[in-house]
Amino acid sequence: MRAITYFSKTVHFPDKPEKKRFFTRLQSGEWEPCTFQNIERLVDGNTTFVDIGGWIGVTPYWAAQIADNVITVEPDPVCFGILKEMEPQNEGDVTLINAALSEDEVLVLNSVGGGFGSSETSALIADETGQAIKAKTIKIAELQSMARTDKLCFKIDIEGYEYRSLAQFGDIDRARTAGVLLAVHPQILFATLSGPVIVRAFRTIMATFGLVRSFNGFRLDNPSAIWTALKKSAARREFRGFDLLFVAKGDGR
Repeated sequence: MRAITYFSKTVHFPDKPEKKRFFTRLQSGEWEPCTFQNIERLVDGNTTFVDIGGWIGVTPYWAAQIADNVITVEPDPVCFGILKEMEPQNEGDVTLINAALSEDEVLVLNSVGGGFGSSETSALIADETGQAIKAKTIKIAELQSMARTDKLCFKIDIEGYEYRSLAQFGDIDRARTAGVLLAVHPQILFATLSGPVIVRAFRTIMATFGLVRSFNGFRLDNPSAIWTALKKSAARREFRGFDLLFVAKGDGR
């Protein structure tokens, strides 16, 4: 195992040579600093942190050192194996669930670049060189019923499937939830659509605003992230992903 300290906390990871560059970025504080700042802002010892899309443990095992407990959902079989391997080596109470967020009984997941283990595993788009599996599923209501505390915080990073999960987001308990960190992937949705580019772009933009509206009852803390992403997308002539933070309306910070 390899101990990596980032944002003042140490997490033990399997020593994967293919992740060397990523681990360097993580340790230097270059990888998604706002994610950790927002977790630290919203999570405390009275919080259950629900991490939907746990990947290789970067956020759940870090957050476990702050939260009362962590529930981690990860459908990718390779990533889930890494999460299990990390469990005895790291601090905190982390419950691991090998499933995908969906209302359906099963969900087809597609790997990227030939095999699973990538952060880009997606239920929304398939890679011609990849593989496909049927994953078990879980719903927001089930996750909330598992929470050990009254206070919740969600992190959701599901590689485009956020556009198919609006009903699930509506089930998030607004009274209990301090905030939701949501990764948005318009580039993946755009790639799944057919028709002229301008029509696909318009549909993607409208779907993104619909996604934001599905979090009615929360306050969008960083609306500028949407406009910044739109400007970058227009300049580069391709959609760019971005992160949104929804907070309880009583949080005036």
